[in-house]
Order: sequence, then structure tokens, then C-alpha cells
Amino acid sequence: MPQPRPMPVPTMRWLLAPTLALTLAGLLLAGCTLLKPAPAPDPLAVYRPALRPGFTLTPAQLDALLRYSITVQVDVAASAYTGTLELTLPITGTAPLNGLYFRLYPNLKQFGGSMTVGGARVDGKTVNFAYDAEGTAVHLALPAPLKPGSIAQVWLSFASKWPQREPGYYTIFGQSEEIVSLTNFYPILAGRRGNQWALDIASPLGDVGFHDAALYQVQVTAPADQVLAATGVAVTRTVAADGWAATRYVQGPAREFTLLLSPRFQTEEAVAYGARVVSYFLPEDAAAGHSALYNAVASLEVYSDQFGLYPYREMAVVQAPLTFHGMEFPGLDLIGSQDYNQHLDALEMLVVHEVAHQWWYNQVGSDQTANPWLDEGLAEFSMYFYQQGRHGQAAADLLRRQRWEAAVAANAQRGLDATIGKPVAEYPRDAYETIVYGKGALFFATLRDEMGEQAFQKLLRTYVERYRWRIATPTDFRVLAEEVAGRDLGALFRKWVEGSE
Repeated sequence: MPQPRPMPVPTMRWLLAPTLALTLAGLLLAGCTLLKPAPAPDPLAVYRPALRPGFTLTPAQLDALLRYSITVQVDVAASAYTGTLELTLPITGTAPLNGLYFRLYPNLKQFGGSMTVGGARVDGKTVNFAYDAEGTAVHLALPAPLKPGSIAQVWLSFASKWPQREPGYYTIFGQSEEIVSLTNFYPILAGRRGNQWALDIASPLGDVGFHDAALYQVQVTAPADQVLAATGVAVTRTVAADGWAATRYVQGPAREFTLLLSPRFQTEEAVAYGARVVSYFLPEDAAAGHSALYNAVASLEVYSDQFGLYPYREMAVVQAPLTFHGMEFPGLDLIGSQDYNQHLDALEMLVVHEVAHQWWYNQVGSDQTANPWLDEGLAEFSMYFYQQGRHGQAAADLLRRQRWEAAVAANAQRGLDATIGKPVAEYPRDAYETIVYGKGALFFATLRDEMGEQAFQKLLRTYVERYRWRIATPTDFRVLAEEVAGRDLGALFRKWVEGSE
């Protein structure tokens, strides 16, 4: 009798099939996950330690930024330093560049230093160079024009000595009061007006020039006993057995990089909207250093509310041998020593003015030699918001009457009145600050009266958003003001700025 054929067992097949299908599906999904492209690297990763959380740049902003990599060794005993610089330079505009100009600001008469260039290369090729603009610039000859849309790699070596100054002398570059001030200490690419390089010999009354925003990596080697204050954020510090310390900084976007050193600096710090604010001061002026710190904190908070967030993780306010004056740099505000120990009543307003430049000069650039009112007048008027926010409306109104209106009226009685739209060099020494700062502030106050409070605040916030990390012109500002106001403001600008009405 034949054996019966085994019966199929469909139950097992149907039990196994879904399991196999799920396994295959899982493998396919895993494969798809593995095949997904990795996230693009962060182009600002190196600079993140200096930038506030969430900081972003548009692709256009990122593509336009210069990139400096600088190494410098500072020999305090010899009053000298040496260094090298590498610049990644995007060629913007519509015309090719037939040469490059770097400013050597230590050679300005008011700086009193002596800077030389030892060698230069462009795209790996050695190039000839020659000094220009009375030694305050160096011209690099190019073997072939640099075409728009290309990126050039520039290398320079440099050396400089700084002067020794007596206490009480305005020392923007050099050593005084046991502080070494190395502002604009490296060759910096000159600004351009259209297709023309800006090679002005700066008047001692104003700023030395204007510069495109850049990203910075800087390594400073100096004696280990020196306390350093810089525009950047220190990310590493290594002390060698020979007593020298190497500190690496990152910063940017920023208009410049600057550095101060002193073995006597003491520090105190606080926090403003997540930013670390550090006050550097000499020990005998500790009380004033404390006041400077909290004035800086308050102004940083007021201006962040009014104009938009401060872009960096740190800001420094530094006692410097600038008599009773101040000077702004990206993330660093220099305050004259005499305001710490002789003119204490002026300390608060000087700090408040300089902090405003973190918006008007650094974030929104302008031609500071040709149009000083656009940053100085606006920084001065910004103090109105500070007074209003910290001390009340009565204090803001008093600032307008006493600091601006009274000074401008007295200046006019002396026959020194003028419009605010002239270059620095065209103002007399004893009227420059009154016109550019005081009358400049009054212009913005009058514009606010004309536009209304809300429209004016929108104007300033839009001005920052639209021109951040760019160079704005007076025409840019006027066009934007009329756009926000919704009407022609020509008569106001002609009367106050241009003098044509």
C-alpha cells in the first residue's frame, strides 16, 4: 500500500513570511539611514567660542567675510613685536583688482610707531611690495589681476616697535602707565570706496579708517606675567618653561583685532543677557573699575533691547592710557585712565557711548573718516535710550538739553557751527566733537521727533538687520529712513547733514 504524501504545512509558511518581511524592511530602512548624507560642517565651528548661542550668518554674509590668521610675538622688554599674517580674501565687486593695499597704522604720526613688512606672497607666489601713503600703507604688486568671484590667499610678515609715553599722554599705540596698547597692530586690508582704495592720512581728531568685517584667529605669545585684554575670546593658553605664554584667540565677524597688555591689570566680571562682561583696571582704581563694569552691563542690556542682540559671548571694558577719551573696538571698549581717577563724573557716559559702537561701527560699518556722524552721532544719541531705560525720561531729556543743545548753541555763538556731514579733516579741532557728536545726536533726536518713536525704533532695528557686517553709506541710511517713514525726509537731511538747504 503506497505511503500517503505528507500534507503541506501552510501555517508555518505564513508565520515565517511576515517575520522575514519585517526583517528585510528593517534592513532596508537601516540602509537608507546609512545612505543619508551627513550634516554639512558648521562653517563657523572654529569661531563658535566667541559667538552667542544661535548666532547665524546668511550665505551671502559668510561668503563676503575676510579671514585673518595672525601669529604675533610681543617682546615687552624690547618694546617690539614680530608676526605673520595669512588672509583669505574673497574678491567682491565688479572690477578685477590689479594690486592690494594694506594699512600700516602704527606708522601714523599720532601712533608714533614704526612698522615694516618683511615679505609678501599672493596665492603662494612671492610678490613685490612698496610703501605708500607716507608709509602708512603697503602696496602689493600682483602678477595677474584678481578676478571678481575668486578667492585670494595673502601672506605677510611684519615687525614693529612701539613708543614709550609719559603718563597723561594720549597713547592709542605704545606703552604708558604700565599698559601696552597695541591697537591696529598688524597690516590690515585697506577699505575701498567703490573701486578706489581708501588711503587717507587720518586726522588725529577721528578714527584711522574703516574696514570690512572679518573672521579672526590670532595667536599671541607674550611674557607669562602679562594680563592680556583682546577683542577676541581666548580658547587656549599654554605657558612654556622659558616664561612665555601662547594664547590663541578667535573672534568675528569683527572690523579689527586689538590687544592690550599689563602685568598690573585686575579684573572683575558680570553677565549681561548671557554675555560675559569683564572689566580690566589698575588696582588703585578698583572702585572705578567696578562702576565701569556695571555701566557696561546696563548699556549692553539696553542696547540689545533697542537694536538687536549683542553678537558675542564676551565684552571687555578696559582702562587705557587715553587721558579722558575712549576708543571702541569689536567686543572691547577702551576708557581713558583719567576717567577712573580724575573725572569720575564722566566715566558712566564714556562707557555708555563706547558700548553703543558695538552696533554703530562694528555690526553696521561706515566710512568713519569721510562720514563720522554716521557712527559717532548715532552712538552719542544711543545714550538717550540708556538714560531713558536706566535713569528715566527726565534724565534722558536732561541729557539732550545739557549735553547736546547747550553745547551746540554755545558753539554756534562762537561762529563755529557747521553741518554734520563733512569728513573729519574739515572740522576745526575745537569744534569737531561738538558738531559730529553733539549736533549729530541732535540730528537723530530731531529725526525721531519727525518720524515718531515707534517708526524710529523700527528704523534702527532694520538698519542693523539690513546692513549688519556691511559698510553703510549716508545715502543708504536716508533711503531706509524714508522707506520706514513712508515719506520724503530730504529737507531734514539737507539742512542737518548736507547743508544744501
